Amino acid sequence: MKRTLVMALVAAGSIAGLSGANAQEKITIGVSYQNLAFPFVAALQKAAQNACAALDVECIEADAVNDTAKELTNVESMLAKGINCLAFEAASLEASVASINAANAKGVPVVQFNGKAAGGDYVTFVGSAQTDSGAKLGQFLEKLHKSSGKERLRGIYLHGVAGQITDIARSEGLKNYLSGAGLGDKIEFVEQYADYDRGKGQAVTESLLTKDKNYDFIVANNDDMILGALQTVNQFGLKIPMAGVDGLPEALAAIKKGQLAATVFQDPEGQGGGGIWGCYLATKGVKLPKEFLIPFTLVDSSNVDDFVAIADRVYVK
Repeated sequence: MKRTLVMALVAAGSIAGLSGANAQEKITIGVSYQNLAFPFVAALQKAAQNACAALDVECIEADAVNDTAKELTNVESMLAKGINCLAFEAASLEASVASINAANAKGVPVVQFNGKAAGGDYVTFVGSAQTDSGAKLGQFLEKLHKSSGKERLRGIYLHGVAGQITDIARSEGLKNYLSGAGLGDKIEFVEQYADYDRGKGQAVTESLLTKDKNYDFIVANNDDMILGALQTVNQFGLKIPMAGVDGLPEALAAIKKGQLAATVFQDPEGQGGGGIWGCYLATKGVKLPKEFLIPFTLVDSSNVDDFVAIADRVYVK
């Protein structure tokens, strides 16, 4: 991700070519996160903080805790402090537009990262197409269907927060992929919300497996939920293929141990650090593409070692 942004900088002209006064001004970036209680978002924060330190900029951070009213209040507070750019991880597709509009009204450039709102003016989006993460889960289920030899598979699908931007996109990506692969009527889901929470993932899975243990798979829209589900599966002494999304260190370790089948890795370094780099370059007058898309990768036992080092750098121990 850093290499991509640096290439954009080189193409637009070196920072060294800016006037001395402009180059010496201290830049202040406001950083708004969806919800730092989520391990992936906490990893985004660590990556963003590393980028702030590397670029020698001041970063003012705020946590929306998935509350768009609080998100707007946070952004307005940062704008009142005179930030030069807003690095913004939208909590909602629609409601988060209000925060971008607030920055627009103050003439403050906005760089969106990870979570992308559906309106307002912004410089660039640094992140991943969340529908692609769902499609990667679909690929996992497609492989499972082929290897099972069964005509139909039936499994549990754990969703995150109802109405939340990422959860909607991942669900759409998964189901659209299966439909396109001709598996829309061959893979059946029992769907429940577990709020991206490990404890709720465990409790929901326990409730479902208590009633019926005949499931061919369990998938979840993040790794926390699938790790919670894994605890329940282990308690019941079952062997069920399972996959989540994010590439948390614990999920990668569980794949190495053969406890989880897969996860879909998304890059917190590229997204969190990239959001700060995007703001930095925007304040320097560098014209950026409208988006920098970072691909998701389906991780299983064949390639898990490639991602452990990245996860270890940014996930809070």
